[in-house]
Amino acid sequence: MDIRMTPLETRFDTILPTLVTKVDLKQVEIRLANLETRFDTILPTLATKKDLNYATAQIINLEHKLTATIHREINSCIWKMTSWITFVMCAGFSGVFYIARYVAP
Repeated sequence: MDIRMTPLETRFDTILPTLVTKVDLKQVEIRLANLETRFDTILPTLATKKDLNYATAQIINLEHKLTATIHREINSCIWKMTSWITFVMCAGFSGVFYIARYVAP
């Protein structure tokens, strides 16, 4: 019997120091309580799926408005540039025609 007890005692002497004590459990409970308090204060401030969907819809709406505004402004600038280019070309050709017709011999 003594031969069988020696290996068991050796195992217990090896295992017992690694087991959790009441002090260790109390420290874990305190840390867990601190984490629960943090979560209880942080969780209400986080966004929900409804908040994220609303924000996404607002961003998409804003994107469409900005795209429409940019297209409208580019279109108006293109018409202004086309008008100016047409006017300058007509004035240039008129000037060249006038010089060729009446000024040059």
